Amino acid sequence: MRLCSLLRFPTLPNLLGGVVLAIGLLACGHQRMEGPGSPPDALDDGWQVSSLEAEDMAPERLAELEQRIAAEEFPAPDSLLIARHGKLVYERYWNGFNRDKPHDLRSATKSLTSLLTGVALDQHLLPGVDTPILPLLLRYAPFKNADERKERITVRHLLEMRSGLACNDWEEGSPGQEEKMYDSKDWVKFILDLPMAEEPGQSTVYCTGGVVVMGALVEDAAGMKFPEFSRRFLFDPLGITHFEWQEADGGRTDAGGHLLLRPRDFVKIGQLMLDGGRWQGQQIVPESWVQESTVSERTLGDSRYGYLWWLNTFGIGGTPVEAWFARGNGGQYTFVFPSLELVATFTGSAYNEPESGQAIELVGRFVLASALRK
Repeated sequence: MRLCSLLRFPTLPNLLGGVVLAIGLLACGHQRMEGPGSPPDALDDGWQVSSLEAEDMAPERLAELEQRIAAEEFPAPDSLLIARHGKLVYERYWNGFNRDKPHDLRSATKSLTSLLTGVALDQHLLPGVDTPILPLLLRYAPFKNADERKERITVRHLLEMRSGLACNDWEEGSPGQEEKMYDSKDWVKFILDLPMAEEPGQSTVYCTGGVVVMGALVEDAAGMKFPEFSRRFLFDPLGITHFEWQEADGGRTDAGGHLLLRPRDFVKIGQLMLDGGRWQGQQIVPESWVQESTVSERTLGDSRYGYLWWLNTFGIGGTPVEAWFARGNGGQYTFVFPSLELVATFTGSAYNEPESGQAIELVGRFVLASALRK
């Protein structure tokens, strides 16, 4: 049995009032820091590099963070990378990690599945977000728990976590809770056979299985395996050569979690979003898809939820800063702050621990404070 891709995240009750998280922090040892800091090393990976000072960030705040991690006031993340104005400006690693070691993104993987869905729609491989999904998945028919409401589930509902299926990863007793899916012989069939809990679109409920189904839809529409589709239309254009998707039982891909990426590549995903789906002048994901994915008033837990992207507002010294972010269990985050032309990526190994959400405090207290010179 796998660890959950995502447990209920620590709540962020009042980001507009300031970054006020009070997470119980435990000294974790292994605080030895690696990496060049600022400026990062210039490598042949597509990143231009610069320094914090050159991109109008206060280096003192990052130096303070490093000192406080060394003093074990905060558990060390596995990595922290920052890009400003399209340039990589900061790169540090802890806990034995380095730039060459891939990291399990857990549920942050879902945000990449959203990007790939946007690509498939732009290529007219899928008819549209309001297309019902069952006619596209007839290989799994007949479907158990037949219900007219199930026939109304669309691509949009999967992207918004609003399928109406009896699938809630945050409730152990839910019929579709992800651990039950992982124990099944065919993950996609398992999800499609679930009973309905409500009308599609009625409420937003966290369901990893729906994203696995979304990956299957893209795979069938493209006529190629999901990892190959991602390589051709996302990773190759981004210059990402090291990635590893995990298999889903039933011959599919786990599009809902556990993608392995190196941190310098994970931060590219944030830069791609910041630049409206472009990387080095090449349009990889439609700009309209980035916009659609990051506009929502629907809430899920502590934040708003777009097309598999989280949305919230940080308050730093009285300044509200809008954020889009991918996040996964253990401390995997890529934050995008459009108004500041800023991207920050954290990876971590605090799986199923309260410290899993620590990056939210650190990005506000140190990274945003550095960018705002607060």
